[in-house]
Amino acid sequence: MAKSIQKTFLLLITASMVCLVPAGCVFLKTPPPPKSPARQHVDSRAQQQYYDLGLQQYTRENYGEAKEAFEQAIELGPNTALGQKAQENLKKIQRILKTLQEIESK
Repeated sequence: MAKSIQKTFLLLITASMVCLVPAGCVFLKTPPPPKSPARQHVDSRAQQQYYDLGLQQYTRENYGEAKEAFEQAIELGPNTALGQKAQENLKKIQRILKTLQEIESK
């Protein structure tokens, strides 16, 4: 009778493992990476025009107009190469405007 109980117990454990191990593996899987947002279409021609306008105004020392143009270029595509350049130029303009304000306040 002891052998019969052992076989039943072994069968029960085996059946449990067959059912539980695959179920447990579901919980061990790493979740898939989040889906990247759909790529937004960038009007590269318009972005280039705003960027060029920003450069023109910058060289003429019209920093307010240059700032607005670079902001438009960034809005059209902040992650594009041109958008990144516009962000760098915008930082330069912000430093220049801050310096000018400091000079005027003296």
